[in-house]
Amino acid sequence: MSLEISHEPDKHRYVLSDGDEFMGEIEYQIDGTRLLLIRAEVPLEKRGEGLGIPLTRGTLNAIRAEGTYSVTPLCPYIAKYMMKNPEFDDLKA
Repeated sequence: MSLEISHEPDKHRYVLSDGDEFMGEIEYQIDGTRLLLIRAEVPLEKRGEGLGIPLTRGTLNAIRAEGTYSVTPLCPYIAKYMMKNPEFDDLKA
């Protein structure tokens, strides 16, 4: 498995994929200089495979690398992940 995160700004989402296979997404809204992370979703048939962690970590790393926005996690999963992983504190709005 070779998981990659891509940003689709026209759809306001970050996508986790394995080659051409969709593995999950995080949707966001833009609020000034913040990204409001509103939903993390993995397809029903892929749940339980541990994809939420690489989806969330990869998205946060991509946002950091882009260097444009801070984040406000509205999705409870993302908020909990960020609370448990203080290495992403610099991204918090």
